[in-house]
Amino acid sequence: MAAANTGRIDYTEPGPIDRSVLSKQLKHRSEANWNGQDPGSVTCRSRSSEFSNREPMVDDRVRNIIKAVGLEGLLWVPGREIDHGLITALVERWRPETHTFHMPHGEITITLQDVEVLLGLPVDGDAITGSTQKTWRILINRLLEQVANPLPPNAEEDQLHKYARCYILALLGDTIFMDKSGDRVHLMWVQQLEDLCNPRRCSWGSACLAWLYRELCRASEDTSQIGGCLLLLQYWAWARFPYLCPAVEHGPPVGAYGPPVRGPLSLK
Repeated sequence: MAAANTGRIDYTEPGPIDRSVLSKQLKHRSEANWNGQDPGSVTCRSRSSEFSNREPMVDDRVRNIIKAVGLEGLLWVPGREIDHGLITALVERWRPETHTFHMPHGEITITLQDVEVLLGLPVDGDAITGSTQKTWRILINRLLEQVANPLPPNAEEDQLHKYARCYILALLGDTIFMDKSGDRVHLMWVQQLEDLCNPRRCSWGSACLAWLYRELCRASEDTSQIGGCLLLLQYWAWARFPYLCPAVEHGPPVGAYGPPVRGPLSLK
């Protein structure tokens, strides 16, 4: 659309050329900007301090379950402080009508390939389905209390699975399924963790992206907060617009820590 209207675009006036195309503009966050008002930055949900300060999971029994479930990539994704200004700018460019960011050069969006490459999450497999009527939520720090101590070497299978479920739920609530409460996780995800002996291979990447799309749509219209996997959104922006990415001026020498780790692109 931008190419067809190249001669008509006035880059000093960022509003839409044809408002009939962007039917939700009057409720969109950017409407205040175009009317000379400043709605302020969006409050971004970031990783909890309880989880960020924990040592990484090193128990191979638990890691093997996480790998079998398809969530091993989340163990590698580095935590970073969320840039509220960057996220706010992207929200103001997000269009719920098309699920794309409208930029001066055209439209762009986060794809399943981005989720797979940046976070190492599978996008193939069974769709994540189940009841969404389960209203129970649990505090992430309560789950972390259950895994505060190392798992005994002689732990029974039931004890191992309980331990792994608590850790995985906390990991999901702290990374890809963040809500705006800031410290809770929805227990509907337990449905995907019922059989840890033979877990289903699910498309966690699809669910992560759908959750983020929904949060972007809500934040672009009538809320001052946003949840979802904002780490994915921030790493995507850094990868697609490299000039936004922080530079490491003095990194460690090559080979200082042994061979390079094979992991998601967000490690770089």
